[in-house]
Amino acid sequence: MTMDDYSWWRTWRPAWAEAHCVTLVGDITAEGVVDALHADPVTRVRGADALYDHAVADWPGGYDPSRAVIGVATLHDAWTLVAEVNGYVGVTERLVGPLSSGRTVVSHFCNVNAVHTFHWWHDGRLLVDADLMFPAERTGTDPDAIVEHVRGVGLPLDADPEEIAATDLSAAGFALAQRITGVACTPVLFERSDFVVATVDVLDG
Repeated sequence: MTMDDYSWWRTWRPAWAEAHCVTLVGDITAEGVVDALHADPVTRVRGADALYDHAVADWPGGYDPSRAVIGVATLHDAWTLVAEVNGYVGVTERLVGPLSSGRTVVSHFCNVNAVHTFHWWHDGRLLVDADLMFPAERTGTDPDAIVEHVRGVGLPLDADPEEIAATDLSAAGFALAQRITGVACTPVLFERSDFVVATVDVLDG
């Protein structure tokens, strides 16, 4: 599994690819994730396009920065997918830390400022916290746990930022997540998943 396997992402839904957060949560259902995040369910939709339309429906006038819209789908292999349009719940430590108790959570985030955050949690510990633009500058309780995965997806650890910036870091995030979780995020998965749409309080509590 390498970055090349996710080369489709950037052009598949370019508006979403520009700013997104995708999270995989082990050993829990969609409803369990919603409960754990103290989120408020709003509706259910089929597929990422319907989720995207719901997330942006009130922009810009009705956009509320204190509430994030998430789409949560139970997968068939003991994992749950959390998809966000221009959101960051999946890389918000105060929310994901408790969610990760007793399970693995892997998230990758991209915004319009070219920030590419990657988090790998297990049982309440943030093992790896990295900006994929600077993969050598990792933090966390076990930052080297991801080294072989980074090399395996084709992301150079010691290249200069200009060289790394020329790579598809979102594709790298997806490939890393698959290597850790075994879950392949494909267009078919996004198109056919049934999402619980919910809102989450993202202000510090």
